Amino acid sequence: MILPPRGPLRVYATLTFFDSLVPGIMLAGGVLFFTEVAHLGAVEVGSGLSLAALAGLAVAVPAGRLGDRVGHRRLLIAISLLRGLILAGYQLVDSYPAFLVVACLAGFAESAVAPVRQAYLGTITTRENRVRTLAFNRVVRNVGATLSTPALGVALALDTPVAFRALIGLGAVSVLIVALVATRLPETVTAGPAPDGTARPKRTSPNERGPKATKQPGVLRDRPYLTLALLNGVLIMHMELLEIGMPLWVTHHTQAPAWATSALLFTNVLVAIGFQMRVGRTVTTVSSAARALRRGGYGLLTAASLFALAETLGPLLCLTALFAAVVLLTLTELLQSAGSWGLSYDLADAARLGEYQGAWSVGTHLIRSCGPFLVTLALSTLNATGWLIIGLIYAVAAAGAVPLARRAEATHRANTPQPTTGTAPPIEDPAPHKV
Repeated sequence: MILPPRGPLRVYATLTFFDSLVPGIMLAGGVLFFTEVAHLGAVEVGSGLSLAALAGLAVAVPAGRLGDRVGHRRLLIAISLLRGLILAGYQLVDSYPAFLVVACLAGFAESAVAPVRQAYLGTITTRENRVRTLAFNRVVRNVGATLSTPALGVALALDTPVAFRALIGLGAVSVLIVALVATRLPETVTAGPAPDGTARPKRTSPNERGPKATKQPGVLRDRPYLTLALLNGVLIMHMELLEIGMPLWVTHHTQAPAWATSALLFTNVLVAIGFQMRVGRTVTTVSSAARALRRGGYGLLTAASLFALAETLGPLLCLTALFAAVVLLTLTELLQSAGSWGLSYDLADAARLGEYQGAWSVGTHLIRSCGPFLVTLALSTLNATGWLIIGLIYAVAAAGAVPLARRAEATHRANTPQPTTGTAPPIEDPAPHKV
């Protein structure tokens, strides 16, 4: 296995592992806790979580901007501690109003931590090793999420309030460990890597920017970047297709056996873990990142066609088509994630990396909040035609990534001050070590 170099990148991967345990625990375990222990209705839980997710969007950009000013590591530790306390606070929920308050606080914290974490990673990597590092952390996240499922299985088997409370407590402890691991990370001495991969001097105050450094507008005025962020949000829809569309389709519209859904999801995990870093190595520039998104569009269109075809096939051919579709859908996921990383970092103002990452996450979550409704509506009303329409929309959107990326790159170059004399050495040796 190839690990990052000893130092900040490896510590960050450890942080990623413990952070990845939380979604696996909370996704199903949290919902069951609220319905079985807190005695809330399913509609109450669903509406509360949706409201919390939407409310959290308001803090993504401000949190990223705050990290740019006070330090991403410092804010990462603070928000992680807050997340742990909020998750522990779920134990006190006994009514819908209390649940709504705690869920919204959790939504704020989750939305705030993502851009801060991503911005910090941008300060300890260079352009050359950034996508590879992100790909490795994605693999770690998939492994962690998979390893968290036994804890959920135990809670489901015991099916007692104590078991579900222990599960929520385990999630809170995992987040607190994230904060503890983050204390081992160094404070970065740069505002982020420049587009050529070199380090930029850290600003000690906004007033210390030179006249050239003020040329780059804030992210809310960077329309090409925001447009790409929204486009990337549309391309995230492959997750809803896998997690929602595929199980519903396989169960109600095909002759596949009952175990097919779990086998297909496991195939997705295996392919993602095995090929994420290989796909990540193909993204080295803005243009290659945009092409990765475009290739993902072709992959999803083909996968959607296979899902539609599976409805008409017998059990054996149906299974073959479904497994091929999931492999293509997973490759779409890998291409989209690698392309998204390349664009979100390389087109950002390195001095406002947290602010830009916050805007990128808003684009993603804003579109994703509509994804489950759109996917279920299309497949339940249009059946196989719904798959084809979704595939075509996705492919067209993915094809638009290339011209949009060119425009955003031109804007970025026009607004980026050129270095004058010399370059600083990279922060971290990008060469991985084999162990």
